[in-house]
Amino acid sequence: MAQAESEVANRPRVLVVRGSFGALGGAERELLQLLRSVDQRWEASLATLEFPDHARELLAGANIQLIHPEQFPTWPSGARAEIIAAASKMAESLWKKVDIPWDRFDAVHLSVCKGTLELLPLIPPNLPVHYHCLEPPRWLYEDVLHRRLDGKPKRPLWLTKLLFTSQRRRDQRFVKQLLNRPHSAISGNSMWIQRRLKTVYGVPSDPTKENGEPPKRDALGRPLEATHLMHVIDIEAWPTTPHPDETTDLASAPAPPEPYVMTVGRISHVKGTWETLRSLKGTGLGLVHVGGGDQADKTALEAEAKRIGVPLVCMPRLSQAGLVGLVRGAAAMVSHAHHEPFGLTPIEAMAVGTPALMVDEGGFQCTMSGVESGRLIRRDHPEGWKEAYQALDDAELRAAWSEVGRPYVESKFTLHVQVAALERMLGFS
Repeated sequence: MAQAESEVANRPRVLVVRGSFGALGGAERELLQLLRSVDQRWEASLATLEFPDHARELLAGANIQLIHPEQFPTWPSGARAEIIAAASKMAESLWKKVDIPWDRFDAVHLSVCKGTLELLPLIPPNLPVHYHCLEPPRWLYEDVLHRRLDGKPKRPLWLTKLLFTSQRRRDQRFVKQLLNRPHSAISGNSMWIQRRLKTVYGVPSDPTKENGEPPKRDALGRPLEATHLMHVIDIEAWPTTPHPDETTDLASAPAPPEPYVMTVGRISHVKGTWETLRSLKGTGLGLVHVGGGDQADKTALEAEAKRIGVPLVCMPRLSQAGLVGLVRGAAAMVSHAHHEPFGLTPIEAMAVGTPALMVDEGGFQCTMSGVESGRLIRRDHPEGWKEAYQALDDAELRAAWSEVGRPYVESKFTLHVQVAALERMLGFS
């Protein structure tokens, strides 16, 4: 009994910070998943400026203290708001009103998001801080989020760059503050983002660093390099054998074309949805899209599918079991995403034995470099894509791809691996 009490008393006390959970995407879900997995291992608290009910449901039952303002903000939007960095300034003001008991924590884990870094100036200098920069904000440093579905700019790109000048300066300032703190660290979610951190922020990286390995530091304890902390999946949510719920939950969804490949992510240029659809012309394969998007983009995608003769089904929001069943039934998981920071979809596909055909760039190069469970194909190589789609008819090859995928995922991309890596990064092991 005394030993058990001692173990509880000695648990690391960690404050996890993410500015908003308003958009409950993959990054938000994974962070909540992480919190659920450590609630018996850490004394964990979550600080956020926005935590709607649908996020709260995913944390139900976990022993996690929530810290947030009494009222969630309505974030400013529009051109003027972007020009003056209104959302960032609001976040900075809101954090000052949130009562955070700093003396109760041993370390702070920041997850990149609107409103996260704005807390940094309030964190006591003695607390170790890890900033998990899943990617430098792409809307500030790249043009892929400022293009229409077909790749055409939404507005002159020079104007877009000008609009975000103030935002970029604030982001740079906060990151510089972080890098000048003793006992701090900055990591990407892949070696690709590790390199992007050098391009955007000028912080060097060491490609030999292992997942979760802390950075080298100077005499004052400041980081001399960026490292990486990879994403994972809850492997138990992706079983090797079909569960009856998969069929049941898909019964009310639109029937997919047969045969089909699938792509996941918001209908958008950055996710390469248009390119994925067009790559299927003449292959006899249909496309199932999961991930939502603007109605105008969905309409344009459906019109293009009809024009080029590719069967297309855009799925509504699916349960976990329904999604697993859909992935399991697909001929392949496919993506033409532009410089995807990490890319969970090939991992999810491999977990249930479905091949992954991914564009050869970004985080896909990292997640698929150690396994032959599909192919990486250049964006500008249409014949390579056609050949890969044809290869899906090779039962022997598909069986080989399927066989190696699951063990690879279990060895590198599970919650156990991620928690251990994060504890190394925070100095708990």
